[in-house]
Amino acid sequence: MRSKAPMKNNKILYLLLILLSISVGELFSQNYEVLFTKQINGTDQLFVTNSKGDLKQITTHRSKDSSPVISPDGNYIVFASERLGWWKIWLMDLRTKVFTQLTNSSNAEYAPSWSPDGKHIVFISTRDGNSEIYTIDKNGNNLNRLTNNTVTDTTPYWGKNEYIYYSSNVSGIYQIVRMLPDGSKREVLTSSDGNKLMPQISNDANKILYYGDEHGNLEIYILYILENETKRITNHKLMDIRPRWSSDNKKIVFERGNKDNNQHIYIMNIDGSNIKKVTKKDYNYAPSFVPNGIRLITE
Repeated sequence: MRSKAPMKNNKILYLLLILLSISVGELFSQNYEVLFTKQINGTDQLFVTNSKGDLKQITTHRSKDSSPVISPDGNYIVFASERLGWWKIWLMDLRTKVFTQLTNSSNAEYAPSWSPDGKHIVFISTRDGNSEIYTIDKNGNNLNRLTNNTVTDTTPYWGKNEYIYYSSNVSGIYQIVRMLPDGSKREVLTSSDGNKLMPQISNDANKILYYGDEHGNLEIYILYILENETKRITNHKLMDIRPRWSSDNKKIVFERGNKDNNQHIYIMNIDGSNIKKVTKKDYNYAPSFVPNGIRLITE
């Protein structure tokens, strides 16, 4: 009589392999964290959430804090705040919980972004009567004005290729422009119809993420530089705006809404697939990824 033990053992081994593959997949799946702004009881506060939907509040000030971006080393958050007057650039040390005001003009200053080495911050200021791009050291020293135009320059991003990318009003349309951190070698990269806002270069410098109204509604696009081809990533009746890359350039975080109802934060693949809503209530905006390997939420 033939024994049934080998067949039974094979089934057990098969089940163990399945369980092992699931465990390994869960182990190596990336639980992306996202900093963002949430409006609560008339104030704007900084929060962090992740792919699992966990939520942690970062600031609790009675005034408005907005547009948080974490430093490359994960030790600081730069953000815009109305803690002392109109919007100014502030820094939070995540280790000591100390807050430092970096700018103090009488005009609005906002939209901060880190240099790749984490030593400098690029931002927008209207201190000279028009929306222009400036840089400042992390300690608040060495303020430099990079643009000087009669038109609006806005939403700068400091790429790892050392260029600063931003949107500039060129003949009535916001186009994507880049320049070096000293303001030199300014180059307009696009010329097509439709406003192109908040450009962000990928780490390999081959793709530029932005949102725009080339098809009427505000949607998210990627410009593939080598192919000179633009791909529309979202197509929704609500506005899809303010996208940002994850540090591995595998995901995009953005906000979707219509300004009249609750605005929510979403994460998706770079081809627009697998869209996941990560906020559940309230008005949420200005998201940015926490770099992979850095955790603000203790699991």
